Amino acid sequence: MCVKICFIIRNVLEYWIYSLTMRIMKKLLVAYDGSDASKKAIEVALQNAQKDDEVTLLTVIPAELTESSFTKMLLPTIDMSSMVQTGSFKEKTMKSLSTVKEEIEPHVHRVHTVVESGDPADEILLTAKKEAADIIVLGYKGYGKEGRFLLGSVTDKVVRYAGVSVLVVR
Repeated sequence: MCVKICFIIRNVLEYWIYSLTMRIMKKLLVAYDGSDASKKAIEVALQNAQKDDEVTLLTVIPAELTESSFTKMLLPTIDMSSMVQTGSFKEKTMKSLSTVKEEIEPHVHRVHTVVESGDPADEILLTAKKEAADIIVLGYKGYGKEGRFLLGSVTDKVVRYAGVSVLVVR
């Protein structure tokens, strides 16, 4: 009888330890910029996610698009930063994210989309903290400064300063 009880307790403890160590991903933050690497990051996140996980899909519009001196020179009377907050950049990005969100939704419990403007690495780190993410998933390299969203150095900065685990997808 004692052997049976010890065996049951051991199995329960093993299961409990397994569930604690293997279920670190409850809230995933996936940085998405439309690049092949970020699409691959979504694929890998979904392969490792379970049905009860939550995914925050983040796209960052770089400050260079709205606050460059060239833009200010061409359009000195227009405050482009206010356009990012309420205008076309953000709306178009949200529209493209909704397509990606629809693809992800059947695989997880909840998908939340976020569009921020600023330094991509900083915004990824801030959003991870705000959303209480358990892991950040991002591509090894995104689009460059040529008017798209993530920079190659973003991954390096996120890995160095993140307070949670970071999964870099190649």
